[in-house]
Amino acid sequence: MAEGLRADGVYEFAGFRLQAAQRRLTARSDGRPIELSPKALDTLHFLVRHPGELLDKSTLIAAVWPNVVVEENNLNQVVSALRRALGDGSGGQRFIVTVPGRGYQFVVPVREIREEAPTAPAAQTTTPTRKSIAVLPFASLSSDPEKDYFGDGIAEELIHLLARVPGLKVPARTSSFAYKGRNIDVRQIARELGVGMLLEGSVRSAGDRIRVTAQLIEADSGFHVWSQTYDRRFADVFQLQDELSAAIVQALKINLGDGELPPLRHGPPTRDLEAYRLFLRAIALRNGVGPSEGVIALLKECIARDPAFVAALAELAVTHNMHFTLGLQGPESLLKAQQAAERALSLDPDSAEAHAVIGVQHASRGSWILAETALRRAMDLNPAEYLTHTTYALWVLGPVGKLRQALAEARTGHELAPATTGSVINVAGFSNLCGLHEDCARLTQVAIDLGAPANELPVALFRSEIGRRRGQYPEAAEHLVAVLPQDLRARDGEALVRLVYAALGQPRDAPRALAGLRALRAAKELTSLERWPMILMTLCWFTWLSALDDAYDVAQRIVREFKRTGIISVVNLGPLWMPELLAFRRDARFHSFARDLGFIDYWHERGPPEGYELKGEHLILL
Repeated sequence: MAEGLRADGVYEFAGFRLQAAQRRLTARSDGRPIELSPKALDTLHFLVRHPGELLDKSTLIAAVWPNVVVEENNLNQVVSALRRALGDGSGGQRFIVTVPGRGYQFVVPVREIREEAPTAPAAQTTTPTRKSIAVLPFASLSSDPEKDYFGDGIAEELIHLLARVPGLKVPARTSSFAYKGRNIDVRQIARELGVGMLLEGSVRSAGDRIRVTAQLIEADSGFHVWSQTYDRRFADVFQLQDELSAAIVQALKINLGDGELPPLRHGPPTRDLEAYRLFLRAIALRNGVGPSEGVIALLKECIARDPAFVAALAELAVTHNMHFTLGLQGPESLLKAQQAAERALSLDPDSAEAHAVIGVQHASRGSWILAETALRRAMDLNPAEYLTHTTYALWVLGPVGKLRQALAEARTGHELAPATTGSVINVAGFSNLCGLHEDCARLTQVAIDLGAPANELPVALFRSEIGRRRGQYPEAAEHLVAVLPQDLRARDGEALVRLVYAALGQPRDAPRALAGLRALRAAKELTSLERWPMILMTLCWFTWLSALDDAYDVAQRIVREFKRTGIISVVNLGPLWMPELLAFRRDARFHSFARDLGFIDYWHERGPPEGYELKGEHLILL
């Protein structure tokens, strides 16, 4: 039967219909779309075309990820997502059966529909492409540069509103705003974001009046299918946003079942218009220059006017949090972030941004289980936000040793925001840690092409790792020399880095390299050696040069600082699990190191790292 099923056919099984050519899965009872990621659709398509066959995992991986090296865990996660979407096991109905040690089997009967039944009128149905839309930043046409913030603010609010429409896929702001200021064809943007429609527009303000023009663009053709202009007082901005989002939904002809558009929000985010202006200015400044002190000042002024403005509180929490994670401020910014996030959650327990901030708070204090719980809650509330997936990978999965799962989350983030430099960098980084060296090399170049500085961290570190793994030790050293802290340069650190990498190729140079490293570590004034990423680099160098006593001296400094401050630089712990640090992890001292960082409690409840089992409190390599 499998051989007779066409690749672009229409299939029915149980209560579902799969239209392969349109990449659409619906419920047969009411035509309701079933949301699946692109890889989940590809997997379902392959399973459906081979009903009843036992398919080994390597066959499925080759079909779903052709010409790409991925881990088996990626397939496991996709199959789990499929089972949830299909309700596998509910009411006794089984779709995908796991045959231990062999593979998967699609066990429900499949019927191919050779001729598609006539479709309903356009007003009652829609093609799948019209159920997904990306909102691009609105261009500001105001003569006053101080009012440029209106465009970003209007677009961001529309994203929030449209994301609440049942059955409508809307990429998050970080995904669509990555295209701001870039001269890219709208059809390419739509392909990269996986949507069928794009919304773009402009905002012009004069005095207390604003004019908003919006156009809906069909991705396949690039043609405008709807356009509308609204002239309003700024005092009516919330009503304008509601009207515009409702008009977009009508233009998309979203089938809501009962024909009624549910309320997209229960009242405006604030009733203080000046607070809202300040909020829009803060968002625009953040989009332009990052999480600056100016952003914090605007948000504080906004919250002073309306202490119950949840979105502003959540944004303040995120900004303080980024000040800590980017090293712009010390641990005091963590407390400020926590206070703002807790205030936001007291007003709205479903604030995804606030839950994500709380997750980072817990991770920074070594509370891995609480961190995972908060970040997974944030993902459930807003699955379209790529930053939450990458944060979960960087701040929980990487540190506790679940590198393959971290890579899968990073790849999900990249699928959601393919043009965002950060999403590419995260996949490159975890590919490096998982030993997928050529994937790391390819993605590092993609990040550079997107604008990531080639001679700054973390790209310079990736380039060094690529060179090291290829045996190109001089090149690997030069990439690190480019980012060496100034105090190390003053102590002839450049020559020492070159010597360390020469020793990796010529072991006879190892004694001189180790002597140089020990001398540097003995110099009290070299403060950069006590900060990330130099802490991690020296730990790696000592391990690679078979000096585990020195490596554990560095590790104990990590533990002592954690015990002194209660804070740890979580994002830098993932490399402890790279293949080349196996000797470090096999050492008897690793047990107490892992216990001091809180890993063992996490492993007891959530399972050990890939490739290990937990016996009592000891990791055993499988």
